[in-house]
Amino acid sequence: MSMDRHAMPQYFFHIDGEQPFRDDSGVELRDDRAAWREAMRLARDIETNLSPGHGWCLQVCEGEMPVYRIVVASEYRSP
Repeated sequence: MSMDRHAMPQYFFHIDGEQPFRDDSGVELRDDRAAWREAMRLARDIETNLSPGHGWCLQVCEGEMPVYRIVVASEYRSP
C-alpha cells in the first residue's frame, strides 16, 4: 500500500462552551495557514451566539495533534 504524496492533511474543529461540538468528519486543507483561515471564519460564526458571562473555545487539530486554540470569554458586571 503506497501513500498518496499529494494527500492533504485532515483538520478537525472542536468547540467547547454552551453549545459544544465534536468534529468527527474534519476537512482536508492544504496547510496550517489554511486551517487558521477556516478557524477565523468559524470563530466569526460562533461569536454571534456568545452570551454575557459565557465563553467558548475552538480547538483546531490536525488528526489528533492540536494546532491552534482560540478562547473567547465574556464577563458580565451586574449593576
